Amino acid sequence: MNKTIRLTVPDWQAGNNPLYYLGSQLLTALVPNNPNQKIFTVPITAPNEDNTNLTRENGVTAQSIVKKNLQETMKILNNEQPDKVITLGGNCLVSQAPFDYLHNKYQGHVGILWIDAHPDISTPKIFPNEHAMVLGNLIHQGDKELEKLVEHPFSPKEIMYVGLQKPTADENKILPDLGINYQTQNKIDFDKIQTWINENNFTKVLIHLDLDALDPKLFHEQYFDQPGVTSYNVSHGTLNPNEIMKLLNDLSDKTVGLTIAEYLPWSALQLKEIMQSSKIFD
Repeated sequence: MNKTIRLTVPDWQAGNNPLYYLGSQLLTALVPNNPNQKIFTVPITAPNEDNTNLTRENGVTAQSIVKKNLQETMKILNNEQPDKVITLGGNCLVSQAPFDYLHNKYQGHVGILWIDAHPDISTPKIFPNEHAMVLGNLIHQGDKELEKLVEHPFSPKEIMYVGLQKPTADENKILPDLGINYQTQNKIDFDKIQTWINENNFTKVLIHLDLDALDPKLFHEQYFDQPGVTSYNVSHGTLNPNEIMKLLNDLSDKTVGLTIAEYLPWSALQLKEIMQSSKIFD
């Protein structure tokens, strides 16, 4: 019998946004109930008024803290030895440890579908937050310190981008050298995904779902729908949630790793602040 575990990984430091912590908690409450899938929570320090002013180390925001979060995640995976992993973030970095673990378990038979508006192949030279470097780390082309934790790096052919939008100028300089096949797209090309799976003889897939790949007009609790913000310096996602549901359903039998990341519950935060304003809760 296959063993599936759920990892609650409330990493907020790698994205330098305390709201990721609440997002991970809410995702854990929202996922379908299954008593056969044990939930493990990675011990990550909750944000408070004293610890949210993070400092840079080697050009990376809170690098040593983020490294410890990854090590704690891997410790759970190595102890439990699951066959399948559901990861509830937190920011995009939460995929690093489970995907590395699962790559070792199914090496040669597993590929990554990276559903994201952004390529996540930055380096400390161009961006300080680790969540934008995670895929680079998984191919040993990201943060030189944290990519050392990836013991089973992926090859470019084992990765396919889904929902990628126009990369930044810095990302455009990096992407061609990495050798990852990509195209910017507004809709999911289901036939192309199946062809990629067949050509590489993948029997298993890992799915990384960054919720900012979704059109912010159709899915609101994400980076591109922050209340009061009208302009962003990067491209937003364009995918329809119905496309994601079809993709997840179509690949259910092959999926051994699923990450849901970058859930930013703006309305829940506002409600929390409203409630905290009353002394009746004291």
